[in-house]
Amino acid sequence: MTLEAVRRARALPSLRAALAQEYGLVMWFATTQPDLAEGIRAQLVDKDRSPSWSPAHRFELPPGRVAEAFAHEPEPALW
Repeated sequence: MTLEAVRRARALPSLRAALAQEYGLVMWFATTQPDLAEGIRAQLVDKDRSPSWSPAHRFELPPGRVAEAFAHEPEPALW
């Protein structure tokens, strides 16, 4: 996801567009993906630094997950 975000940001026309893309991705992760809460739990709550990611490896990502993330239109909009 991060690599794709960097690649797409390079083609965007402005910093504003790059920030809007980043905001959309952050909101998608925060509202639809349990890994954000799991990372917070592992780092700040239990402090075990042993998150249990789902999926555990990028090769296990469902087809279309990256496209789903970039298609997300957050509410409220950034601008």
